Amino acid sequence: MRHFSRDLDLAERIFGSPQVAFAAFVGCLVLGAAGLVLAWLLRWGKIATALSLASLGGVLAATLVRRGSRGTADSLGEAWAMCTQNDFSLSGSWARLNFVMLMPFAFFGVLAVKRFIPVAAACVGLAIGIELYQAMSGVGACETQDMLNNALGGILAAGVAWLLVGRRPRRHVRPQQQEPLVMNGWTGN
Repeated sequence: MRHFSRDLDLAERIFGSPQVAFAAFVGCLVLGAAGLVLAWLLRWGKIATALSLASLGGVLAATLVRRGSRGTADSLGEAWAMCTQNDFSLSGSWARLNFVMLMPFAFFGVLAVKRFIPVAAACVGLAIGIELYQAMSGVGACETQDMLNNALGGILAAGVAWLLVGRRPRRHVRPQQQEPLVMNGWTGN
């Protein structure tokens, strides 16, 4: 319970910043609305798509709208070289926060599109992209542990959602049979 309390304190500190809170609010609204439009266009689950993208607004605000702790990189290679090379771990509040960060995006994403691979790939791409952006912009700190924790947490949540989607009874829609065309006593079959 002590760890959970520290983890909540960390989240409160992050979202306690007026800039982060405002960015999260706007990001959730804008991306949630974009999710509704995408769901309508692509015939995905509307609520799940909106929740997936709205949660991404919170993720982007928490990771990209705060003060940096390092210099900036001029290229992706330099950004990668600036990243602290460390392994997967859940031993600290930051590590646990990074582990759960993409879970809502992935979980609701799979419920929306009913596919595991694209959502899992999006989690990996987001995890890498966010960390490299942090190195290039000087916002936050780039760490391979954050990449691993974000990606693995997202993949785990996508897997759980996929198990739920896969166990649902599928509705098979039978194609409607067309009546044969009859013209002046002639059947056009």
